[in-house]
Amino acid sequence: MKYTMMPCKRHIAHVFIACVAVLCLLACGGSSQRTELLTAEQFQSELEKQSEDHVQLIDVRTPEEYAGGHLAGAANVNLKNEQFEAHLSNLDREKPVFVYCLSGGRSAKAAITLKDLGFTEVYDLKGGVMAWKQANLPVTTPTVAVDTHAITKADFEKVLAEHPVVLVDFYADWCLPCKQMEPTLLKLTEQYQDKVFIYRVNVEEAQSLTNDLKITGIPVFHLYQNGQLTQALQGYQEEKQLVALLEQKAAD
Repeated sequence: MKYTMMPCKRHIAHVFIACVAVLCLLACGGSSQRTELLTAEQFQSELEKQSEDHVQLIDVRTPEEYAGGHLAGAANVNLKNEQFEAHLSNLDREKPVFVYCLSGGRSAKAAITLKDLGFTEVYDLKGGVMAWKQANLPVTTPTVAVDTHAITKADFEKVLAEHPVVLVDFYADWCLPCKQMEPTLLKLTEQYQDKVFIYRVNVEEAQSLTNDLKITGIPVFHLYQNGQLTQALQGYQEEKQLVALLEQKAAD
C-alpha cells in the first residue's frame, strides 16, 4: 500500500509546484505593464530621463487646443478622432509613452486605451496642462490667436462684488460632463435669478484666473457669499445636489 501511494504523492507535489510556477509567471507578466499618474514635477522629471529619440509624448487634446500651446516635443493625437487607436498603434510598445490633456480626464481614458493595446510603460500627467502651468513649467508659444485672458481677475472680482451669492461654473467647450450639465444650469439660472447669480467661466479664456484659483479639473463649482468662497464641488453634479446647495444659501 505504501509503495502504490508514494508516486501519487510525488505527482500531487509536482502538480502543485507547476501551478505555483505558472502563477508566478503570470504575476511577473502583469507587473511588466504599468500606468503611473504623475504630478507635473514628476512628469517633467521622468521626461528628462529619456533620450530625445526615446520619448513618446502625446497630447490628446483637440488640434485647436494643441495650437494654443503645448508641451515641447509633444505630438497631437486627438482623443475624439475616430482613428485615435490606430494612431496609437503606430507607437513603439517597448518605449515609455507620456500622455496628457487639459485637466486629466481625457488622458486617463487614453492611458487605459494604451494599456489595452499592450503598451508596457505609460505615464499620465495628473491635472494636465492646467497643473503643468500652475507649476510654472513651460509650454510652446501659441500658433493661433487665442485670448487666454478674456476673463480677468478684475472681471471675476467685479462679479463677486455685485452679487451677494454667486455660483461659479468653471467649464470648457470640449468637456462632456460640462455639456451634460448645461440644461441644468440654464434651468437654475432662471429659477434662482433673484437669489443667486450663476457665472459660467470658460477655463480656456481665463487661464491666469484659473491658475490663481488652482483649478486643475473640470467641471468645478465654487459658491461665493459676500465675496467669500464657502463651498467647492468638483465633477458632474446632479440637479438635486445643486438645488439643495442653492436653497441653503438663498435662505441665509
